[in-house]
Parts: sequence; structure tokens; C-alpha cells
Amino acid sequence: MAHSVNFNMDDYDLIYRDVRERLRSDDITFGNLEMPVDDTRPLSTWPRFNVHRNYLEAAISAGFDSFSLANNHSNDQGAKGIAATLSAFTHISRDRSFPNLVYHSGLRSARGERMRPVMIERRGWRVLFLAVTEILNSFDSSKDFVYYVAPNEASRAAFLSEIARMRAENPCDVFVLSIHCNEPEYVREPSADKRRWFRDLAEAGADVVWGNHPHVMQPWEIVRAGDRDRDSLLMYSMGNFISGQRHELNMDNPCAPREYTGDSALIRVTFRESGTRFSVEAVPVTNYVDRKAGVVVREFSGTFVDTLSPALRRYYEKRYALMASYLPLLPLRPDTAILE
Repeated sequence: MAHSVNFNMDDYDLIYRDVRERLRSDDITFGNLEMPVDDTRPLSTWPRFNVHRNYLEAAISAGFDSFSLANNHSNDQGAKGIAATLSAFTHISRDRSFPNLVYHSGLRSARGERMRPVMIERRGWRVLFLAVTEILNSFDSSKDFVYYVAPNEASRAAFLSEIARMRAENPCDVFVLSIHCNEPEYVREPSADKRRWFRDLAEAGADVVWGNHPHVMQPWEIVRAGDRDRDSLLMYSMGNFISGQRHELNMDNPCAPREYTGDSALIRVTFRESGTRFSVEAVPVTNYVDRKAGVVVREFSGTFVDTLSPALRRYYEKRYALMASYLPLLPLRPDTAILE
């Protein structure tokens, strides 16, 4: 995301400095871009976001190369903002200075277009990618340019058929589905209905169901859905990778709901044997307010915590303990990196 404290930074590359090597070491790095990209309009924070292309380019330079563009802020700047966002990606696709080709899903260039998944080909693998949203902040005519699935029984049933069709018509090793969910924000546990919905999506053909919207991390799990002969990864909410929602720490109450908006994890998924087997590694990250640079992403490790003042160390140690209390994270050790 990009609140004012994010887009007013002097150097966007600093956001990613601590995690850049991890992002670049993957074959494909997915991210949810929760704002339009329109250079012709002013930078804008909540409730109607907008950034300029250099904010997006910093993320791409850091290693992100596959973007979900379908979310409740997709049409914050109307149809013109959507057209500008697609134009920004077209421009970037022609810029050979970036390390990889850049992909995106979730927006239409014209009304009436069917949802079209994107095929990403890397190192002999075929990865099918689709991004949709169940929630929009504006239902004016610009909604027709967003891959929107209404959160009702009939619309969901039709979408399950679409997932099965896409899988059948696009032979692939892995199918990644990004879905911006219709649910309250700041809820840390997925509801029973959401769990069933994600299993239905997996049974229809998605290997990775990647959820967003609550702005806080929810658990993830590996399931064998229906009669499929392969497992699926269900990531119920990935929380915020970067935002300004916790730019002022509540030092007296690290348990406050909004404090969770500054902590999440990179989920590294390694597929083997044409996608039938995979492993999952969580790399905790946190938003840290650097008084010179601005809000930056730091790997949430004991090494990081050990560099802090006593007061900040107590805050971040408590924050990590709270995250580890409901997510499958390793204990925080001040003298070692978390994932050693």
C-alpha cells in the first residue's frame, strides 16, 4: 500500500533494502498492489489512493514481478485511473532494465472482456495466475474494468465453473489465484465460511489460493480438497507487506488491533514434480519507522530486534510473540536469525 508516509519518502528503494535479496532469489515474486498508478493525478492516500510509476518501479526493482491488481481500491481513481495503471504496466513491460518480465492480473482494458488468466513461464514451468476481488469501494461504471466476483451463492458458483474451465483450457504446472475477500478488516482468524470457500476454490483447480483484504495476517494451511490428487496451499490473508497504518507505534499497548497491520510474513513456496509437491517457508517481516528514511520493511528476526533501543526491543518482542501465538512461526531468538 502507499499512505502519505510511504509515498512522501525521498527514496522508495529504501523500503525494500533489507529484504531485496530474498525477493530477488525467487523465480516469481507475487504482490498485491492496492492502489491505482496514475502519473497525471496527485499522489493520494486513504480513502482514494494513487501513486506514481516510480513507486511501482521501486517494488519491481526490488524483485516483485507478478501483481494482483484486483482489490477494493482498484477503481479509486475511476476508469481513467484503471487505464493509467494498465498503461504503466505496458510501459514497464518495454523497459529491459528490469531483471524479469512483469505480469499482472485483475483489470480489463475494455468492458465486456472475459476474465483472462495470465500464463507465466519460468525455467520450464507454466504458472497460471488470476486475480479477482469480492469487494469494491465504488460501484460506478469503473467497476466494469475490475475482475469482480460478487460474494453471493450464484456468483461464486459461476466463478467456480470459470476456475475449472481456465484450468482445463490452460495446461499448467501451478494455478495461483489471488482473491480480495469480502470480510471485515483486522480479523485475524478466517471464518468457517471462508475456509469452506477457499477449499471450494482449491477443489475447482487452484493450487494456491492467496487471500487479502483484512490488512492483518491470517494463518495458512495445506489441504487435499475433494478428489484432487494434489495438495493446495490456502493463505487466508497475507496482511500488509508495506503500509502506513502503523507509522505511529502504540508503545503502551502492542496488543491493540491496529498494531497487527505492521507485521506479516513472506511466504516462500517451493514446488517440485510438476506442482504435485511443495514446501512452505514463512519469513516474518515488520514495518519499521526509520526516522531518516521513513517506513521500511525489515526481516523480523532476532538480529533486527537486538539492534533496537530497550523500549523498542520490548515492543517488537511482544509483537513477535503475539504473531507467533496464532501463526506457525519459529520462536524469536535475539542471538540468531529466525530461519537458521
